[in-house]
Amino acid sequence: MTEPKKLISPWFNYSPVFLLSLLCLFLYLPALYHDFVIDDPMLVVNNPYIKSWQYLPQMLTQDAWNIWEHHNYWRPVFSLSLALDYSVWGLNPFGFHLTNVLLHTFNTLLLCGLARKWLSPTGAVLTSLFFALHPIQTHAVNVISTRGDLLATFFALLSLYAFFSKSIVPFAFSLMGALLSKETSMALPLALLSAWIILPRGEQNTRLILSFVILGLYLGIRLSLGFSFSLPPSSFSYHVSWDTRLLLVFKVLALYFVALFNLFEMPRPFWTVEIPASVGDPYVIAGILIFGLLLGAIWKSLKNNPLIAFGLSWFVIYFLPISNLKELNQPMAEHWLYMPLVGLSLAFGAALTAPGIQLSKARLLRVGVTAAVFVFLIFAALVVREKIGIYQNDETFLLAAVRTNPQIAGLYSNLGDIYLARQDVPRAREFYSKALYLDPNNFLANYRTGFLFHKAGQHDKAKTYLEKVAQSSGGRLWEILAAAHAWEMLGGKQKALFYYRKALDTYPDSVEIKQKIATLEETMPLSQR
Repeated sequence: MTEPKKLISPWFNYSPVFLLSLLCLFLYLPALYHDFVIDDPMLVVNNPYIKSWQYLPQMLTQDAWNIWEHHNYWRPVFSLSLALDYSVWGLNPFGFHLTNVLLHTFNTLLLCGLARKWLSPTGAVLTSLFFALHPIQTHAVNVISTRGDLLATFFALLSLYAFFSKSIVPFAFSLMGALLSKETSMALPLALLSAWIILPRGEQNTRLILSFVILGLYLGIRLSLGFSFSLPPSSFSYHVSWDTRLLLVFKVLALYFVALFNLFEMPRPFWTVEIPASVGDPYVIAGILIFGLLLGAIWKSLKNNPLIAFGLSWFVIYFLPISNLKELNQPMAEHWLYMPLVGLSLAFGAALTAPGIQLSKARLLRVGVTAAVFVFLIFAALVVREKIGIYQNDETFLLAAVRTNPQIAGLYSNLGDIYLARQDVPRAREFYSKALYLDPNNFLANYRTGFLFHKAGQHDKAKTYLEKVAQSSGGRLWEILAAAHAWEMLGGKQKALFYYRKALDTYPDSVEIKQKIATLEETMPLSQR
């Protein structure tokens, strides 16, 4: 090799890494200038535990939502990542978004390197492009509170690297990192088992056994800390029998595949699903067919193209935690597909570079497939850039959520809160009214409407709404505080004091609640306190 070629050759070897990194950063550049959205303010801005390292024990042992209430989200790696961001950036959202974008970039590069173990450079790049550019990833990358998916994928990919090497210690640490990032990583040992069965074996027996041992330790520690696997209720919660839930599993599978391969699908910041009434639901039928096709493709590819079989197995295994076999607090979410898409991306790259396709004499067909793939990827990138705008702030996010879920009262009341914070009272009233039209018992809309009438001196009108709030038996912290304030406005100081003390039991470190109690007690006779 001549001297110039020796100098240039390494650059060609590393060019995919450089180009993929540049592409991810360029694609998500607008996200760096976005605000905190939806749950981000609660987990970052209003969370004292990430703002001082004196709370390290709480971050390691308590709920990620420990500022508000117990949600069974034991994700210490996620909490530590927020604390690290805060220590560098303070409350500047730029830094938090930068971490998310970098994590997505690292995941893309890790997937590319992993695919290179079994595929040609072209196949590895196509695999990582499908993963990096797919619009379904936008939610996970743009929202800080969904960082658990990014972190879990990062550690899962590292554990896969270590699984196929002889590095036991890095494997153990990366596996534990995935488990402590998000609960869906409990599926990782099963995914490793599928890799051990399907892909060419080395000496992975020890690491495979170790993965299940670590999972057992994780479960033991989790349960000893008081964490179960139930989820808190949300505006999108549902309660159905097991047989209906089984139908929902297939319907959800079909809807996810529609979203994955139809780039014209409307973006869904929140995703509601009409519960299927029977097996005759078209989406249920489609889901059953898709599930059958997945199993058939896995079986057929075991000998001819093991990587396709492994990629599809990975998708099926990671679909199980989000399938609704166990009741979730919402039927579907775009960011839940971040980890399963690793498997589909591997299958995608393996299928496009399969020897049968490469050696095919149908040159026109190969050219057509190649062109279609690149058109798909280019269009996907354009959709991502368009979709990123949804996450600019809470207003743009919730307006998009209302477009896809016009029947959810809670979204309108949350929009009302945004305009109320801007002192745009007429606009706030408009959205609270829409929420109450859909659900006359909507807690937040009743509370805010009553507050606005009380503030305007229209106490009789305020009473109608505040009484619904005061009589609520809601157990969440913000509901308890709203009930306390409602009793204050209704003149029931004893009841207000009762609810403030109840809130303090839930959040004993709150200075604001303590001050409220002290102020209220000063205005009351000793006999009434």
